[in-house]
Amino acid sequence: MEGRFIRREGRFRAYVEVNGKVKTAHVHDPGRLTELLVRGATVLVRPHIGSSRKTELYMVATLANNCWVLVDSALHVKLAEEAIRRGVVRELRGYEVVRKEVKYGDGRLDLLLKSAEGVEALVEVKGCTLSVGEIALFPDAPTLRGKRHLKELAKAVRDGYEGYVLFLVARCEARELRPNYEVDPGFAEALKEAFRAGVKPLAYKVVLKEGEVNVTEPIPVKLEPPRFQSSP
Repeated sequence: MEGRFIRREGRFRAYVEVNGKVKTAHVHDPGRLTELLVRGATVLVRPHIGSSRKTELYMVATLANNCWVLVDSALHVKLAEEAIRRGVVRELRGYEVVRKEVKYGDGRLDLLLKSAEGVEALVEVKGCTLSVGEIALFPDAPTLRGKRHLKELAKAVRDGYEGYVLFLVARCEARELRPNYEVDPGFAEALKEAFRAGVKPLAYKVVLKEGEVNVTEPIPVKLEPPRFQSSP
């Protein structure tokens, strides 16, 4: 169902108006979302089901430039897994998902894949909701966790794995993805270091249409800052 965004309270709680009534909604995406969650914005919500729920609704997406932008980050790994299984992610065709939430190094990575030839690959999935014009930018808030994942992927490549970071871009206008140097220069540098170590960055668009969410087409990943930003 559709509603109207009123305000955000902390990271995971928002107030929305649905059918003239103000209700609480869980926001699963930990990003800032400041350009999306503005007062009066149209949002897509559903009932929040579960005994431990603390809100009445669960926010799925928000409308920007006449396109739904997915803000339910709990779906990212599931979407990536399905896209890999269906062969949508061209670079990972021939791989099967062996395990999720894989313990590696000092943390966990999202997916362990294996090819018919026995090649193993580790994949970390990131959701991107920020764009400036046709350029998608990640992250929209500083992410120590994101930098740690890149270091773990680089180590995995040195240990003999294939390593991928898969950005799922939820902006229909995006034509390329770049690291957000202004918000988190450390992540931008970590991504470049991981690339030099052999980690492959991929970006694919995510489209929410007629109640279905699908991973669709690839867009290029460019590691240099856009013209309106500068590297540190």
